[in-house]
Amino acid sequence: MKKLLSVIISATMIVMISITSFAAENSTITQDDSEKTSSITVDYDMTESYVVTIPASVSFTDTEKNIDRPLQVENIILNEGRTLKINVSSLNNFKMKNGDSEIDYKMMVNATEIPEKNNQDVLVIKAGERSGWAILHFLTELSKDNALLAGRYSDTLTFTVSVV
Repeated sequence: MKKLLSVIISATMIVMISITSFAAENSTITQDDSEKTSSITVDYDMTESYVVTIPASVSFTDTEKNIDRPLQVENIILNEGRTLKINVSSLNNFKMKNGDSEIDYKMMVNATEIPEKNNQDVLVIKAGERSGWAILHFLTELSKDNALLAGRYSDTLTFTVSVV
């Protein structure tokens, strides 16, 4: 019986607290009020968001020396006045390396060659745009004549996304 009574009292207290806090959040207008209007705020908080899809890899072969890969950004929500930037850096200054041997390659963005230096913007999207894309075009004059060593020649490209 004591347990049942404790449960009933606890439930009553929870309901009373809920009603009290509910009443405190509302405004009331009575017949005696000279001002018979009230205002409420209706809002929704949207956080910045985006989805960037970066190519997984680029692999040149003896016959495939020009390769296109898409760089895409979707579902972009930015604060007004902000810009999403994607830039690229090359570990080896746009050279595939194997020990001391190296093979040059170039990367173009939407048919425009980017300088062979690091931290180059490859895609810039302003607030209000919902998506963006760029075609990354990779090319090399790869031949067995300019490869001094057998083995894998590679470089690492790092894409950095920032919102400024």
